[in-house]
Amino acid sequence: MADALQGTVRIVSLSEPKGRLRYQACNMELILEGPGLDSEPLATEVILDRRYWPKPGMVLRARISRRKPRMIDVNWDALAREKW
Repeated sequence: MADALQGTVRIVSLSEPKGRLRYQACNMELILEGPGLDSEPLATEVILDRRYWPKPGMVLRARISRRKPRMIDVNWDALAREKW
């Protein structure tokens, strides 16, 4: 994304992991935040390691497209590195 700005995503709500599979789909409602954005809401699905399942209220760094704010590149790897 050549036109990306540095911003964040705030997790508003998300689905719970089901069963014991390590990698699972997580449906989330996010708020995109960044310079020049009007706190855009976004619903998305991400495959995550259930050991590092996020919680509502978490904020992660993200690159957000200026032209198409629904195009995001979130640093999901931060979930495994951070102590929440």
